[in-house]
Amino acid sequence: MDDGSLPRLSPNRLMAVDRALDELARTQRRSSIPVELPMPNFWSAVGQLVQHLEAELAETVRSEGMTAKAQLQSRKLGVVRTAVKDLTRNRLNAFTQHSVLTNLVRSSEEGSFSTGVRPDSIEWDKHDPSERVYYTGIGHLVDKYKHEVSWNALLSNNWDTPAPPPMSSVHTPLTEFVPDSRDEVVESVVPVAPEPVSHWEDPEYDEEDRIREIDEFPEIAPVRSGTAENSSSEQQKDSDMRRILILQDLEDPIITEGGEEITLTTGDIEFCPSIIADTLIAPGIAEAADL
Repeated sequence: MDDGSLPRLSPNRLMAVDRALDELARTQRRSSIPVELPMPNFWSAVGQLVQHLEAELAETVRSEGMTAKAQLQSRKLGVVRTAVKDLTRNRLNAFTQHSVLTNLVRSSEEGSFSTGVRPDSIEWDKHDPSERVYYTGIGHLVDKYKHEVSWNALLSNNWDTPAPPPMSSVHTPLTEFVPDSRDEVVESVVPVAPEPVSHWEDPEYDEEDRIREIDEFPEIAPVRSGTAENSSSEQQKDSDMRRILILQDLEDPIITEGGEEITLTTGDIEFCPSIIADTLIAPGIAEAADL
C-alpha cells in the first residue's frame, strides 16, 4: 500500500472513505466472491484514514490529556482497524476460493473450462493490484499441487490398465474319452439284506415249576425222573434247605439271604433256608413237605 500514489485527502473525503469501508466490510462478509472496491486506490485511502485518526488522537492526548474526547477517538480508531482486519480476511478467503475453483475446473486440454462450471471472471481494474498478485500466487500453488498428485491423470484415466486375462476354454466332457459310453447299461446292484436268524430262547423253567408239574401231572414224572432225583439228592445234601408246602397266601413277599423276593401262594412248594421254613411252619402258614 503506497500512500504516495494518492493525493492527501480532505477530512470530508476521509469520512466518505470511512463509510465506504464499513459498507464494503458488511457486503464482503455476506459474499463468497470478491466484491468490487468502491473507489480506485481504496487501500491507500484507508491507510490515510488510519493515519488521520492516529494523528487526531495523539494531538488530543497531548493538548487535553486522556479525556472523553480522546477515548472516543481511540474507540473510533479501534473500530476502523477491526473493519480492516475483517474485510481483509473475508476478501482473501474469497480470492483463494475463486482461484482454487478456477484452476481445478479448468480442463487439461488447452486450458479450457468445463461446460457449465466456469466461475465468473474477475475485473481486475476494480480491485487492488496487490490482490491480483495474491490471486495469481494461489493459482501457481494449485498448479504445483496438481502436478505433484498427477491431477490430470487421476481425472482422465490415462494410466495403462492391464488387459483382462483371456477366458479359459470349456473343459471337454469326460464322456468323450470313453467310447460308446452312452450305449453301455450300468446294472444297478441292489444289496440284499440277509434274513434275520431267529434264536431259540429257552423259557425260564426253575425247580419250582418242575415240582409243580410233577404234582399236577404224575404221569410225566418219569420223563424227568433222573433230573428230579439228582435235584432232590443235591437239596437233601444241603442241611440248611427245607421243602415246605404253603398253606396260606402272603401279601408281602419274603426276602432271602441272597436278596431275592419270593411271593408265597397257597399250594406252592418252596425250597427255602431252614430258618425261614421254621418261621413259616410255626404260625401254620406252611407245613413241612420233605420227600
